[in-house]
Amino acid sequence: IKTISTQKRSAYKKMDITTDVELIHLMLNEFYISVDIT
Repeated sequence: IKTISTQKRSAYKKMDITTDVELIHLMLNEFYISVDIT
């Protein structure tokens, strides 16, 4: 249980560190993937 909680904490820390540019990059990737599917 402790290991799971620590993993979640590290994941949240990574999310906090994530910059707006990286978020936009991920959004663009999802957009292009959706376009390829259609």
